[in-house]
Amino acid sequence: MVSTPATLPAARTVVSLVAGRGGFRIAYHGIALGLLAIWGADVFAVYASAVGATAWIALLSSGPEKAVLKLVPRLPHTAAAVVRTALLTAAVPLVIAVLLVIVTAGSAAVVYPLAAAWSAGVGLMTVAVAVHRAAGRPTRDSRGFLVLAVLLAASVVAAAVGGFSPTGELALLVVVTLGVAAWSARGAASVISLLARPRRGVTAAVVRTELMLGLYEPLGSAGVGVLYAVLALSDQRDSSTTLYLALLISSVAGSLTLYLLRIYQPVSSLRLRGAGGQSGIDLARRLLTAALISGVLGCALVAGLAGNLSATALIALLLCFEIPIHAVISLALFILENAGRRELTVAAASAATQFGAVLVLAAVLVPAHGPPAALWVLVASYAVLAASTLPRLRTNIKTRKAL
Repeated sequence: MVSTPATLPAARTVVSLVAGRGGFRIAYHGIALGLLAIWGADVFAVYASAVGATAWIALLSSGPEKAVLKLVPRLPHTAAAVVRTALLTAAVPLVIAVLLVIVTAGSAAVVYPLAAAWSAGVGLMTVAVAVHRAAGRPTRDSRGFLVLAVLLAASVVAAAVGGFSPTGELALLVVVTLGVAAWSARGAASVISLLARPRRGVTAAVVRTELMLGLYEPLGSAGVGVLYAVLALSDQRDSSTTLYLALLISSVAGSLTLYLLRIYQPVSSLRLRGAGGQSGIDLARRLLTAALISGVLGCALVAGLAGNLSATALIALLLCFEIPIHAVISLALFILENAGRRELTVAAASAATQFGAVLVLAAVLVPAHGPPAALWVLVASYAVLAASTLPRLRTNIKTRKAL
C-alpha cells in the first residue's frame, strides 16, 4: 500500500528534490540557448514555436499528480485506486501525441506532435515519481530528473555533431525522455494493480478531482501558447524567439514555486482539513488582494511608460511584476485546492477565468504591440483572476458559516 509521511519532509530531502527538478528545468530551457546558437534565429523559430505552443501539455499531468499527493494521505484505503487512475490518465496525452506523429510523419507539421509527445512524456514521468514520493522514495524523483537533465544537454551536442533539424532533435528528445521515464517509473505500480478493478464510483470520483486540480497550470501554460499562436497568426512568428527568451527566467522561477508547493502538499492537505481550512481561506484572500493591487499597479505603470521605454525595457519591467504575482497567485490557489470541495471549485473557476482573459486581451493587444503586450496580458490576467476569485470566496465563507 502507498503511504505518505505525516510530517514535513526533511530539509536535506527538499534540497535534493529541488536540485533534481531545478537541474532539469535549467537544462530544459538551457538547451534552447544552445540550439539557437547552432541553428540561428530562423531555424530555431520552428523549434521555439512548436515547443512553446505545446509546453502546456506537460502540465496536463498536474491533475493526476496533485490527486496522488492530496488524496493518498486523506484516503489511504483507496490509495491503490488513486495511483492506478493517475498513471493511466497521465498516459492518455502521450498516446494521442504518438498517434499524431504517425499521421503527420514526413510533413513539416510533424514538429508539433513531436513537441507534444515530448511534453506528454515529461508529464507522465512527473506522475510516476510523485507516486514514489508518496511512498517515501523521493530519490527516484531527484535522480530521475537529474539523469534526464544530463541527457537533454547531451542532445544539443548530438544536434551539433549530427546536423539535426528541429524535427530530428525533437524526435531524439522524445526517445530520451520516454526512456528515462520508464526507468523512473519502475516499481511505481504493479501490473496487477493497474489491471485491477476498483470499487464502483472510485475511478470517476478520482478523475473528477484530477480535472478540478489540474486546471490552473495547464490553462496558464495554454495561455502562453495562445500568445505564441497570436504572434504567428499576425505575421510575427520571428517574435516567438523574443517571447520564448523573455519567459525563460519566469518559467524557471514559476516551476520552482509550483514544485515546492507539491513537495509540501501531502502535509498541507491534512492540515487544511476541518478548522484549518478556514485559516487557509483567510490567508488566500489576503494573498489574492495583494496580487490584485500589484497587478493593477504593474499594468498601469507599464501602460504609462510604453511610449518612453524600449521594448526590451518594457519586457524587463513586466517580468519584475509577473514573476512575484504568479508566485502569490499560485500559493493562494494551492491553499484553496486543498482546503475543501467548495474551495476547489472556486480555484478551478478562477483558472478558467484567467484563461478567458488571456484569450480576449491577447486578440486585442498582441497583434499590434508584440512581445511586450504578451507579457502585459499575462500580468493583467492575474489581476482578473484575483478580482474574480475574491467575491466567490466571500460567498463561500457565508455558506460555511450558515452550515
